[in-house]
Amino acid sequence: MRNQAEIDSILNDVRARLNDRKLKTGVDLLVQKDGYLIDDDWLNIIVSPATAGIHAYQYVEALSEVEGELRQHGIEKVLLVPAAAG
Repeated sequence: MRNQAEIDSILNDVRARLNDRKLKTGVDLLVQKDGYLIDDDWLNIIVSPATAGIHAYQYVEALSEVEGELRQHGIEKVLLVPAAAG
């Protein structure tokens, strides 16, 4: 089970990776401060578009790439969950 410091670190890591994508692709996705749920050992991070007009394929591609990068860096059992803009 992850403690709050580990969760906060992962959330910040995901935010940084999404921000890098925004600079490269213009796809602006956000993780809110309390934008996560814990389900068993899985950390489900809720990601929403910052603006309207993001295509579904851009959204899914960004989430998939960030999840892959996390796994490559040994951060397992994290799922990025798409949410509607709002």
